[in-house]
Amino acid sequence: FADLKKFHGIEDEKPSSGAAGPQKMSSGLLSFTLKCVGASIGEKPPLTKKLPGTTTVGKLKILCESFFKLKSVKLKLFLQEEGSPLPILLDDEMASLMDLGVGNESTILVDEES
Repeated sequence: FADLKKFHGIEDEKPSSGAAGPQKMSSGLLSFTLKCVGASIGEKPPLTKKLPGTTTVGKLKILCESFFKLKSVKLKLFLQEEGSPLPILLDDEMASLMDLGVGNESTILVDEES
C-alpha cells in the first residue's frame, strides 16, 4: 500500500484540527453592507454582515427581514457597485451572491416591492 501511494504521489491526509477549521470557514465569507432604502421601511442604520458567498438571494431576503425586523414587506435587493450609475436588481432567488458578483465591501440596497 505504501509503495502504491508513493508511486501515485498520494500523501496521507492529515485531519485538520485546531485553528485551521475556522480560518477556512471565515475565508469563504463575504463582508458587505446592507442599506435600507424603502420609503415605508423607515430609517434603519446600515448593517455590515459576513455571509458565505454561496448564500442565495432568496435566503438573503429572509435574513434581511430578520436583520431589519420587517414583517409582511416584500423585498427587492439591488447590488450597488462603485462606479456604476444604477444599482443592479438581484431578482434570481436561486442565484448565489458569488455568482452575481457580490464581493467584499459591496453594498446591497434593501428596497420594498412597489
